[in-house]
Amino acid sequence: MYGDQRQKIKIQPLPEHMALQALDIYHVYGMEHQNKVVALKGVSFDIKRGEILGIIGPSGSGKSTLLLSMGGMLKPSAGQIIFNDGTDITKLPEEEQFSFRRHNIGYVFQEQNLIPFLTAEQNIEMPMKLIDVPRAQRKAKVKELMERLGIWHRRLHTPTRISGGERQRVAIARALANNPKLILADEPTGSVDSDTSIQILELFQELKDETKTSFLICSHDPIVGEYSDRTLEIRDGIIIGEHGLGLDLSNLDSSRLLVIDNQNRITLPEKALVGLKGSLLYTWELKDEGILLKPLSQKDEKLEQKIKFCTSCGAEIKPGTYSCARCGAKLTRIVR
Repeated sequence: MYGDQRQKIKIQPLPEHMALQALDIYHVYGMEHQNKVVALKGVSFDIKRGEILGIIGPSGSGKSTLLLSMGGMLKPSAGQIIFNDGTDITKLPEEEQFSFRRHNIGYVFQEQNLIPFLTAEQNIEMPMKLIDVPRAQRKAKVKELMERLGIWHRRLHTPTRISGGERQRVAIARALANNPKLILADEPTGSVDSDTSIQILELFQELKDETKTSFLICSHDPIVGEYSDRTLEIRDGIIIGEHGLGLDLSNLDSSRLLVIDNQNRITLPEKALVGLKGSLLYTWELKDEGILLKPLSQKDEKLEQKIKFCTSCGAEIKPGTYSCARCGAKLTRIVR
């Protein structure tokens, strides 16, 4: 039975250099007859093998929903999440999805989610037990990871008896235990000091070079941008830009590359919208260098609609802005 299902959910394998491909991912929260929230609006991107990919965006922009969807912990309302071997994780039966996650994906969350009555050593060993790794092999792997992360001396301590930074390193070791192809990390440096943050990110870099493990990291920590090969910027459930090395979170306009996504959408930066005074209509012309857009002036100001509150989250809009400071939604027809 499962063999027949596997044939249906496996497609052509991805190119060798790619670890994962997300295609037109939508996620809608809320049941029928309830207020619905569209958290992801057709998100598409790739993760390369041996790449650290960052995700940044304001609260409510869709980061956590995206991370949970990539790891198979949240089923998207629509779209495909395809791993290197051609497996579309969104189509897997629940039992096979559990197995696939255990063998291919590691998770690191800010809250750590360690089992409180197990020692640090036992917490790290648990993922290997779930896939029946022999005991001697488990013990050797635990020692290797704990020594590498500088916590071997804490192996017999339960989570309540070690520091927050040490708990995070235990969580990272647990995520690495089964040699996953992809590590999903939500604020992995959020509960540790700056020195430990650097050690964690340097370890991620070593692993991606040595083992070709890929990392998808959601974080507000500026230092994460220094260790990410690329960073995607998400707002209001849409990927609006991409950044390379040297990301400056205080000045995203300085490094943002605009993205035309699978649905031919492009989001203009706030600075551009302010300079264009919120123009809605443009002429376009194909040039050798690309597409030239020219705004049409709006002569009939009566056609403009005044907006005082965000139509997505209800936050009050400051004068002279064209996007919501809380959720990042782009706003139209604003006059101040």
